[in-house]
Amino acid sequence: MVRVFVLELEDVLAIPWREVDWTEKTRDDLRKQLVSCELKLESLSRVKALLLGPVGSGKSSLVNSIRSTMYGRTVHLPIIGSAETAFTQKLTSYDIRAKKRGRPTALSLCDAMGVGEEGSKDLTLSDALAVVRGHVPEGYKVFGSAPITDVTSGYRAEPSLNDRVHCVLFVLDASKVESYPESLCSALRELRTAVSDLGVPQLILLTHVDQVCPIAKEDVKYVYSSRSLQEKVPALLLVGLPLSFVFPVKNYISQLSVECNADILLLSVVNSVLQAVDDALEDHFPETLGTGNKVKKCSFCGIDAA
Repeated sequence: MVRVFVLELEDVLAIPWREVDWTEKTRDDLRKQLVSCELKLESLSRVKALLLGPVGSGKSSLVNSIRSTMYGRTVHLPIIGSAETAFTQKLTSYDIRAKKRGRPTALSLCDAMGVGEEGSKDLTLSDALAVVRGHVPEGYKVFGSAPITDVTSGYRAEPSLNDRVHCVLFVLDASKVESYPESLCSALRELRTAVSDLGVPQLILLTHVDQVCPIAKEDVKYVYSSRSLQEKVPALLLVGLPLSFVFPVKNYISQLSVECNADILLLSVVNSVLQAVDDALEDHFPETLGTGNKVKKCSFCGIDAA
């Protein structure tokens, strides 16, 4: 059956703000890039990307969606909560595998409870930074009312490079980003600044784009041509990252099968994460990539590389 829909011309930009080749070859090439990626720093076994964002922004469903792109079918693991409460409470890492029961790729996604403000029951600034620095053990149940300190059970006083977070992904809801309260915006700005001081690369993932873009709701290949979405971009200044760091995505929520164009958006994110981390490591360890030699301490890892 052929699907026909009418584009609202007033919502279509004359020139897309990002060019993408929307083909199955592009999707396959992006998937192959992830599967074949080999980390150049011998002491780093896997890139850990931490998902941070308000409750209900789509962090947990993003994990399912990226796994779906790799498996070639939708994955529905029981990790998705509602927008009303912080469903995810345990700090949990999810391997991204080349295929179902296949070998892990170079990327793992780390999920925790939603980001809030100091004094809330959500993930606070201090707790989020403890996670980024690698002090918090896998499976730790985070409570905003019980701050993470050096006496917390399982606390890592001297985390290794593999314990630390190597990239932070701010997951923001495109349908709500303009109405986020100033308290949340302030918390996100503080977090971005603190993470930047650690030398950890950051990206913005804009979810629920199909809810704000009439043309993207029909086909996400029009997402970069959507005036509605472009008008949301100024609100992203609340995090303080430029447009080149922004990646719109469409999570698989109710679909029973994957879509090529949605896969391309998701795979573009994971490959951009690996590239950003590779660039950061090159800056901090220019003489040691692939050599296994020791280097001095740096802001990115806080420890020796070897």
